[in-house]
Amino acid sequence: MTTGTVKPSVFRRMSLQSKLLVLVTIVTVGLMSIIVWFDTYSLRKSVEETYVSQLDGMTTAINGRYEESHSIEDVQQIFDYIQYKNPDVIQLTLYGETNVRASTDRKRIGSLTPPDLISMIESDQTLVDHLRNEADGIPKDRLTAPLKEDGDTIGAIELLIDTSDSMALIKKRVQIIVIVGLAITVLLLVTLSYIIRKLLLRPLLKIRTAAVSVKQGLPYKEISLDSSQEITEVASAFNEMVINLEGRYSELKQAMEIVQQTQKQLVESEKMVALGNLVAGVSHEINTPIGIGVTAVSYMDEKSKEFLAMYAANKMKRSDLEEYLRMIQDTTGMIQTNLFRASELIRSFKQVAVDSSAQTKRRFKLKAYIQEVLVSLQPNLKKTKHHVSVTGPEEIELFTDPGAISQLFTNLIMNSLIHAYQADDEGRIEIRLSEHNGKVTLRYSDDGKGMPPEVVDQIFNPFFTTNRGGGGTGLGMHIVYNLVVQSLGGTIACDSQLGQGTAFTIQIPIQEGA
Repeated sequence: MTTGTVKPSVFRRMSLQSKLLVLVTIVTVGLMSIIVWFDTYSLRKSVEETYVSQLDGMTTAINGRYEESHSIEDVQQIFDYIQYKNPDVIQLTLYGETNVRASTDRKRIGSLTPPDLISMIESDQTLVDHLRNEADGIPKDRLTAPLKEDGDTIGAIELLIDTSDSMALIKKRVQIIVIVGLAITVLLLVTLSYIIRKLLLRPLLKIRTAAVSVKQGLPYKEISLDSSQEITEVASAFNEMVINLEGRYSELKQAMEIVQQTQKQLVESEKMVALGNLVAGVSHEINTPIGIGVTAVSYMDEKSKEFLAMYAANKMKRSDLEEYLRMIQDTTGMIQTNLFRASELIRSFKQVAVDSSAQTKRRFKLKAYIQEVLVSLQPNLKKTKHHVSVTGPEEIELFTDPGAISQLFTNLIMNSLIHAYQADDEGRIEIRLSEHNGKVTLRYSDDGKGMPPEVVDQIFNPFFTTNRGGGGTGLGMHIVYNLVVQSLGGTIACDSQLGQGTAFTIQIPIQEGA
């Protein structure tokens, strides 16, 4: 079983030239074997026919002599003479119907004739037996022919002849044929190898070299071959294919540039829309403390005018002064509190807005920065009943683009607000921070309605959205993926099930380039 499985694999790994030469060798050796076998068989048949012809001649002579004299002594003399004249004759024997009548081996005279020998011999038929495994190691042929009298078979003549010379001749003939065949095979293989290499392999290697150059993006030089019509047609087809491929590649490259430019414009548009929403929301948030401060200042101005009027008319009492001072203290405290609130909003908005547009790297505390991003998102969060919490060590620092962090969590939170909850739901959004082996792990999760597996599989694909009718562009989560992988050099994975919320696990290196 092992050999049967190894040989095909070895043959498949061989080169085309080796395969052709092996096949031609097998066919040539097979044909040569057939020729050797046929020539050997023909030569042996010729030798056998020669012996049969000699025996037929002897039988004719003996039959004629025996019919004239009916003397066994004459037959014995003929046997002895034939053995004397032909050294290859080992033994001649005349079988009667019951016993041996004459033989060159006198000891055999009078021994019994083998049963059914006479009945086995038909008229005009000579039995031939090849004796190759005798004890003396001499190859022999035994020929048996009928002895006739008046047309009737009365006995049999057996000729035992040494065929060593004939076998040696046949062996020499086979050796010559094999040597000549091997020489022809070697010459044929050398010639065929040259023809295959010149007419087939060299053109194919040129085509292969051209294919490798195309694969490596090198300048293509058209293949010019002086070969067979079939190979030339293949080269021409390859040239046309490469030319068409280069044209298609140029078209594809232009289309890709257009797609990338369009995608970049859409991403920038998405960022500007988010920034515009942030500006509108923060402006609305700032109006409240500023309005309270303006109201308090107006109230204090009115009370101050009344106090001055009382002072000018000398109607001011101690209680009026104390009430005025208490009002001043309460009002200035209210003004200070609201102005500080407006200042915090402006500072957070300014930092987030600058980071979103500047795209510069700096070192910052991650948890504190995420909380600033949440401050800038308060206008959106105040419209809902959801609670956002950030947990993790305060000391975790990153050296990276903070704008990417801002846009990352803005997109995640807005994605949850739009897709994870119904209008009246009260949900929880959790952001957990941890640090391990030079990486920060951010786990963002909501307890919303979750997503089916087919949506999870496509959530990071560009332009994929389940809210197309509601104005979704399908770029939010694609931007998140690009921010994590390209801008922050990290990884992101989504885990979600229907009815069990959604979680994003983000890992980013602490140091730039780590």
